[in-house]
Amino acid sequence: MSQSSGGGETWWEYLIRVTDKASQVEIARAAGVDPASVSRWKLGKNTPSADRVIAVARHFGRNPVEALVVAGYLQADEVDATVELAASAAALTDDELLTAIGRRLARAADRDDAPPPVSELHAARRSGS
Repeated sequence: MSQSSGGGETWWEYLIRVTDKASQVEIARAAGVDPASVSRWKLGKNTPSADRVIAVARHFGRNPVEALVVAGYLQADEVDATVELAASAAALTDDELLTAIGRRLARAADRDDAPPPVSELHAARRSGS
Protein backbone atom coordinates (compact mmCIF):
# COMPACT_ATOMS: atom_id res chain seq x y z
CA MET A 1 0.00 0.00 0.00
CA SER A 2 1.10 3.51 -0.69
CA GLN A 3 2.42 5.47 2.25
CA SER A 4 1.29 8.77 0.79
CA SER A 5 -2.10 9.92 -0.46
CA GLY A 6 -2.56 11.75 -3.73
CA GLY A 7 -2.14 14.99 -1.78
CA GLY A 8 1.22 13.87 -0.45
CA GLU A 9 0.06 13.26 3.12
CA THR A 10 1.34 10.05 4.65
CA TRP A 11 -0.84 7.81 6.80
CA TRP A 12 1.05 8.95 9.90
CA GLU A 13 0.69 12.64 9.00
CA TYR A 14 -3.03 12.05 8.53
CA LEU A 15 -3.25 10.36 11.94
CA ILE A 16 -1.49 13.24 13.66
CA ARG A 17 -3.79 15.75 11.97
CA VAL A 18 -7.14 14.02 12.55
CA THR A 19 -6.43 12.68 16.05
CA ASP A 20 -5.19 16.01 17.40
CA LYS A 21 -1.82 14.38 18.10
CA ALA A 22 -3.26 11.45 20.08
CA SER A 23 -0.77 9.08 21.64
CA GLN A 24 0.24 5.90 19.87
CA VAL A 25 -1.50 3.94 22.63
CA GLU A 26 -4.79 5.79 22.04
CA ILE A 27 -4.53 5.28 18.28
CA ALA A 28 -3.78 1.58 18.87
CA ARG A 29 -6.89 1.26 21.04
CA ALA A 30 -9.01 2.96 18.38
CA ALA A 31 -7.65 0.64 15.69
CA GLY A 32 -7.84 -2.48 17.81
CA VAL A 33 -4.13 -3.23 17.40
CA ASP A 34 -1.08 -3.28 19.64
CA PRO A 35 1.02 -0.10 20.03
CA ALA A 36 3.91 -1.77 18.17
CA SER A 37 1.75 -1.84 15.03
CA VAL A 38 1.13 1.89 15.38
CA SER A 39 4.87 2.41 15.77
CA ARG A 40 5.42 0.61 12.45
CA TRP A 41 2.84 2.91 10.85
CA LYS A 42 4.74 5.90 12.18
CA LEU A 43 8.01 4.60 10.72
CA GLY A 44 6.30 3.91 7.39
CA LYS A 45 7.14 0.21 7.61
CA ASN A 46 3.56 -0.82 6.93
CA THR A 47 0.02 0.45 6.58
CA PRO A 48 -2.93 -0.83 8.59
CA SER A 49 -5.45 -3.15 7.01
CA ALA A 50 -8.51 -1.48 5.51
CA ASP A 51 -10.70 -2.54 8.42
CA ARG A 52 -8.25 -0.93 10.90
CA VAL A 53 -8.18 2.26 8.78
CA ILE A 54 -11.97 2.40 8.95
CA ALA A 55 -11.98 1.77 12.71
CA VAL A 56 -9.55 4.64 13.33
CA ALA A 57 -11.52 7.00 11.10
CA ARG A 58 -14.79 6.22 12.84
CA HIS A 59 -13.27 6.49 16.30
CA PHE A 60 -11.98 9.99 15.56
CA GLY A 61 -15.14 11.11 13.75
CA ARG A 62 -13.67 11.11 10.25
CA ASN A 63 -15.09 9.84 6.98
CA PRO A 64 -13.79 6.28 6.45
CA VAL A 65 -13.52 6.84 2.70
CA GLU A 66 -11.18 9.78 3.32
CA ALA A 67 -8.99 7.53 5.48
CA LEU A 68 -8.99 4.74 2.88
CA VAL A 69 -7.76 7.24 0.28
CA VAL A 70 -4.94 8.47 2.51
CA ALA A 71 -3.94 4.90 3.38
CA GLY A 72 -3.77 4.06 -0.32
CA TYR A 73 -6.66 1.61 -0.52
CA LEU A 74 -8.65 3.89 -2.82
CA GLN A 75 -7.70 6.57 -5.31
CA ALA A 76 -9.32 9.98 -4.95
CA ASP A 77 -10.79 9.76 -8.46
CA GLU A 78 -12.48 6.47 -7.51
CA VAL A 79 -14.52 8.14 -4.80
CA ASP A 80 -15.49 11.18 -6.83
CA ALA A 81 -18.47 9.23 -8.15
CA THR A 82 -21.89 8.61 -6.73
CA VAL A 83 -22.05 5.48 -4.64
CA GLU A 84 -25.15 3.44 -5.33
CA LEU A 85 -26.05 1.07 -2.55
CA ALA A 86 -28.31 -1.89 -3.08
CA ALA A 87 -31.33 -1.84 -0.83
CA SER A 88 -34.09 -4.31 -0.20
CA ALA A 89 -37.16 -3.49 -2.27
CA ALA A 90 -39.17 -3.80 0.93
CA ALA A 91 -37.22 -0.87 2.39
CA LEU A 92 -38.13 1.46 -0.49
CA THR A 93 -41.12 3.76 -0.59
CA ASP A 94 -43.51 3.28 -3.52
CA ASP A 95 -42.05 6.34 -5.25
CA GLU A 96 -38.48 5.11 -4.77
CA LEU A 97 -39.42 1.68 -6.10
CA LEU A 98 -41.11 3.16 -9.18
CA THR A 99 -38.08 5.36 -9.81
CA ALA A 100 -35.74 2.36 -9.54
CA ILE A 101 -37.90 0.34 -11.94
CA GLY A 102 -37.97 3.26 -14.36
CA ARG A 103 -34.16 3.52 -14.30
CA ARG A 104 -33.79 -0.21 -14.86
CA LEU A 105 -36.20 -0.15 -17.81
CA ALA A 106 -34.41 2.86 -19.31
CA ARG A 107 -31.04 1.09 -19.05
CA ALA A 108 -32.52 -2.05 -20.62
CA ALA A 109 -33.99 -0.01 -23.48
CA ASP A 110 -30.53 1.39 -24.22
CA ARG A 111 -29.03 -2.08 -24.67
CA ASP A 112 -29.25 -3.94 -27.98
CA ASP A 113 -30.31 -7.15 -26.27
CA ALA A 114 -33.09 -5.48 -24.33
CA PRO A 115 -36.32 -7.46 -24.03
CA PRO A 116 -39.30 -6.12 -25.94
CA PRO A 117 -41.51 -3.58 -24.19
CA VAL A 118 -44.19 -5.03 -21.93
CA SER A 119 -46.94 -3.98 -24.34
CA GLU A 120 -45.37 -6.16 -27.07
CA LEU A 121 -45.17 -9.11 -24.66
CA HIS A 122 -48.83 -8.75 -23.79
CA ALA A 123 -49.79 -8.59 -27.48
CA ALA A 124 -47.74 -11.72 -28.22
CA ARG A 125 -49.37 -13.60 -25.34
CA ARG A 126 -52.85 -12.61 -26.46
CA SER A 127 -52.20 -13.76 -30.01
CA GLY A 128 -50.86 -17.10 -28.77
CA SER A 129 -47.29 -16.58 -30.01
